[in-house]
Amino acid sequence: MIISVCIPAKNRTPELSRTMKYLIPAANASPPVEIMVLDYNSTDGLPKYIESLKNQKCIFKASLIPENTLSYAKYTGREYYHLAHSFNLAAKASVGEYLVMCGTERNFPLDFFVRVRKAIKKGAIWIRVQHDDWGMLVIQRKEFMDAGGYDERFELYGGEDKDIMARLRRRKVKRKRIYRKRIGRERTPNKKKIMYYNSNMTKHEMIMHNAAIREENTRNNVLVANEGKEWGSWT
Repeated sequence: MIISVCIPAKNRTPELSRTMKYLIPAANASPPVEIMVLDYNSTDGLPKYIESLKNQKCIFKASLIPENTLSYAKYTGREYYHLAHSFNLAAKASVGEYLVMCGTERNFPLDFFVRVRKAIKKGAIWIRVQHDDWGMLVIQRKEFMDAGGYDERFELYGGEDKDIMARLRRRKVKRKRIYRKRIGRERTPNKKKIMYYNSNMTKHEMIMHNAAIREENTRNNVLVANEGKEWGSWT
């Protein structure tokens, strides 16, 4: 069973390169894993970095073993970053039966995929990964699609993960939680976190803006996001 790690990125190549130091050994410990990098119109040399990873020879744990794959797709339809849309694009571009939705700042434990596969064998359709914020979700591909992906009203920073997890709970989908001890991540300054969005809001203002959308979905008992709309579109 292929597990796809879906990582959207806009001008986050330095952060992604640090994450790969943790992600590649973890993937090699429990193949097959696809690492899908969705380039959201980056201008910081991301294609060149991905190509350098693909050309590495497998020396110790520095590069992916043959059972694993590194996939890359580039979206050029928007100048600004759209958070939910980028995650939906990454999911649709991947091939795995299960998806790991995460940003560019994760410190993956070596046994991460081992634990994920154990949870899946126990019947988990989605898995909450406990760490120092909310930004990682493991979910069966079919359930992700059936639930409508991420609500694409979450264009700005923050809260899209809380919304989809709340929706999965309302859908009464079987879940597991892994890593009682928190997973670390690389820290990105707030200014860089929000600099590519089409908004002059502060980070806190973006989070509060998105909280109102999440609360509306809760009041309306929304089970499927983006219903009646085309989502995760490349055009």
